[in-house]
Amino acid sequence: MDPSTNPAPSEAEPSMLVDRYLPEYDVTEVRHAVVDADPETTYEAMLTADLLDLGPVVRALGRLRDLPVALSNLFRGTDPEAPPDQLRFADVPETDEWTLLDETPGEEFVFGAVGKFWRPSIEWRQVDPGEFVTFDEPGYAKLAISLSVRPFGENRTVLSYEARTATTDARASRNFGLYWGVIGPFAGYLMSRALDRVATDAETQARQVHETTASSVETGERTRSSWTRGRIAATAVLVLAGMYHFLVRPWHRRWGATDEEARKSLSGDDLLAGATRQVTHAVEIDAPPGEVWPWLVQMGQGRGGFYSYDWLENAIGADIHNVERIVPEYQDLEEGDVVRLAPPDYPLSSPESAPEVARLDPQRALVLRPPGESSAWTWAFVLEPVGDNTTRLLARMRSKPAESSIGPLVGRPRLLGAVDYLFWEPAHFVMERKMLRGIKRRAEREATTEPRSAA
Repeated sequence: MDPSTNPAPSEAEPSMLVDRYLPEYDVTEVRHAVVDADPETTYEAMLTADLLDLGPVVRALGRLRDLPVALSNLFRGTDPEAPPDQLRFADVPETDEWTLLDETPGEEFVFGAVGKFWRPSIEWRQVDPGEFVTFDEPGYAKLAISLSVRPFGENRTVLSYEARTATTDARASRNFGLYWGVIGPFAGYLMSRALDRVATDAETQARQVHETTASSVETGERTRSSWTRGRIAATAVLVLAGMYHFLVRPWHRRWGATDEEARKSLSGDDLLAGATRQVTHAVEIDAPPGEVWPWLVQMGQGRGGFYSYDWLENAIGADIHNVERIVPEYQDLEEGDVVRLAPPDYPLSSPESAPEVARLDPQRALVLRPPGESSAWTWAFVLEPVGDNTTRLLARMRSKPAESSIGPLVGRPRLLGAVDYLFWEPAHFVMERKMLRGIKRRAEREATTEPRSAA
């Protein structure tokens, strides 16, 4: 059944048990379904429906959520825990993670959990029902789920599912917000599928009690089978999305960098202490820092370019022209100078199109950021010598996507965050990877030319 098209009851909502345990919350998801069965039958089906039998899409989501743990077991050579034979709401009191908070038999069933749900392997915290309301240890989120039934006409029932989440501090709220931005749509889908499963079981039981004809059963089967093709396509999309989020994205966010380089503090980090995203890329160049530095100094639109895909940058009107030599007139750069990313008359021009040199440490670090006190990002290029004739070039982008001033989504932080995740992050990786390789090729070529070619 499609809960988005089912009407909710028109009578005033009675007080719910879940209100006693989580009256205030950060996020809530609510789904309703109208079931062609009486409340008693629906309530019994609600507690006993097998949640492992929700179709291929839900099974794929379960495998996707468990992917980090599965990979950890694979790399460590440990055996994974055997999956349960079935999963029912009635079994909640027997689990280690979830707690039955309260129940009004035949009306409402409330259970909850405390944990750090955003971690690849969830960190659960055991809390008794009496401690759930007052639990406020920093770093956690509390989740309370209410399942309820109410009469809705003769032999019909409104089945409701509500999940409420409250975090215990600002850091947990940020972590959960990022997690929920990715998981939220999938969680809503799981809720709908769970209600569909309960509704199907309750209606099947009701038909058996009332000796419904076989033709009505066949009609229900045909209705369900019509969704098979769509479920297969949805499974493929969700699996691909999960592979990108858990495998591809972590790789491209630290391409070329070692674990230590990705974690350690670099010059310019202090200029944007509240950054919500950080990307570190690196390349090793067979040339000393003094041979690499001139290529960094002359970067910019109207200067030496960015050594990346200039044909792609020019396709969007950025007017970038990469040079193949060190240009003496572009070597004078000071803190406060502007290094443009696009022409002044660029259609989508903003303060971010003309960052300033925020820090200049010759042959060591060049840091750019948009002008103003509260810039949305910093872009640092750091040179670290390795021996006498080798240099590690690190490029780090720290940002607050929600505060970006580019495009028509200014003032809409959630959409800006989604655009950053889906578009800007992968686009930045593609362009910066080409840039670092372009600097490497040019610097190594110049380092092997004695004497250096005249400008």
